[in-house]
Amino acid sequence: MYMYIILGILFLFFCLIFYMVFIEPRRLKEKHYFIKKNKKKVLDISNAFDLYENDSNIVICHLSDFHFSRYFKPQRINRVIRSIMDIAPDLIVFTGDLIDNYEKWPHKETQRLVEKLNRMTAPMGKIAVLGNHDYRSEGYYFVKTVLSEGGFTVLENEEIFGSNDEVSINIAGMDDCLSGNPKFSFERTLAQWHLLLVHEPDGVLDTENIQNFDLILAGHSHGGQVRLPFLFYKIKGSITYTHGLYLLGKKTLLSISNGIGTSLFPIRFRVPPELIYYHLAKKPAEVEQEK
Repeated sequence: MYMYIILGILFLFFCLIFYMVFIEPRRLKEKHYFIKKNKKKVLDISNAFDLYENDSNIVICHLSDFHFSRYFKPQRINRVIRSIMDIAPDLIVFTGDLIDNYEKWPHKETQRLVEKLNRMTAPMGKIAVLGNHDYRSEGYYFVKTVLSEGGFTVLENEEIFGSNDEVSINIAGMDDCLSGNPKFSFERTLAQWHLLLVHEPDGVLDTENIQNFDLILAGHSHGGQVRLPFLFYKIKGSITYTHGLYLLGKKTLLSISNGIGTSLFPIRFRVPPELIYYHLAKKPAEVEQEK
């Protein structure tokens, strides 16, 4: 009797490990949020985002934490590329950690990685900031070069302005807070929307005039990567803000991505990788007056 119980426990443990290693890390979830100037009404429209096509004038795709390595190769993001091709966002942003560790990077995969990044296209461009793993083992120059060759503009404490026929947007990009030299002060412009890209979400704790930003996008935490019912693993840079959405003040929304890849161990549990799209509402000046 006891032998059957032990065998049953071992079987369940094996199934759990199999799921954590081979199933959940490949369960890419696609999320869609409808964002108004008044952030009290953030709608999850993942199941009906096409119904809001006429209500938004810009769609932003948020990518984070690929952590490419010898175990997570460029072909693993084919589903991400297909999603971007289907949704056709106006802007793509990446919030850091392109590779896991430059010292262990298989350089024969570099050209393929550049090709995969170039397959992601958006009419208003592709913007990126660096993460702490991008600095690891002196990988800074390599990562920045790969991102640039892949069509991304890398912001290091810089701002960039963009617009289409209907809306203007200003994007500030902060250098990594753990390994770089971050700047915590950015000027507000006359753009209709203001975005801030950071890798570590806790970087907002030191950011001045946080109320100047409509949307702050971050990664780093992987949502905990393994989330047990009574245990949630937190890492430096994501102690206060760990996952999901946070309202900072009245009109500043912080959104933290679970990321695409994994770090430390190639496992996930109850935190599937995610790809997030933000649909920004039309007529922001009018919406801003909502109570």
